[in-house]
Amino acid sequence: MLLNNNATMSSKKKSILRGNGFRTLLFFLLLYIMGAPFLEPYPSLAVLAHISLSMALFAAVYTVHNQNRKRSIAISLLIPLIILYWLGIYDIIAFSRLGATLLFTAYYGLLVYSFVAQVKRASRVDTNVLYATFCLYLIIGLFWGALYMLLDQLCPGSYQGALLENPQYMDHAFNYFSFVTLTTLGYGDITPQTAGASSLCQMEAIVGQFFTAVVVAWLVGMFVSEKKKL
Repeated sequence: MLLNNNATMSSKKKSILRGNGFRTLLFFLLLYIMGAPFLEPYPSLAVLAHISLSMALFAAVYTVHNQNRKRSIAISLLIPLIILYWLGIYDIIAFSRLGATLLFTAYYGLLVYSFVAQVKRASRVDTNVLYATFCLYLIIGLFWGALYMLLDQLCPGSYQGALLENPQYMDHAFNYFSFVTLTTLGYGDITPQTAGASSLCQMEAIVGQFFTAVVVAWLVGMFVSEKKKL
């Protein structure tokens, strides 16, 4: 009986990362992050960039593990987020941009929390675990990009740089700045101007180093340990 219970628990543990959800999400995330900057300068093509982000947001719902109603919470955040995001694109409602940024921050934060929990429960390293870890890294970058944008909207002038001078490229500029900070490249073309803004940058750099040093090392260690058992 005890063996059956252990087998059931082990099966549940392994089933958390089954399916193609993370692979699909990774595709749309890379499509948005890499493709949007090339499309945004052209008004007729910019809508494709917004569609790719919307598809990534929808795909993310299916990767949220349905435990403690996390998926229900994700859906309840996603619906108003999509509405406010598209209303903000066409400036239909004045406050929609700030509202969308608030919901982006909450939604990305929920995804980070869910992905960490799922990766942590993985019993072995397979392609789904790698997809989930890569998605987690990209979502962390987007999460901090939303935080930077939110802070700049609440306190204008928190960040300065040539890329921030054109409001059309604001989303890309803050995402770019986030990934540059996350990887600790620090090009210096966008810089924080307040203590709060610099504190956010500092925290992201710490998270980026932690991810590389701990999460990647943990995955490698689990993979090596599994190989030794075979």
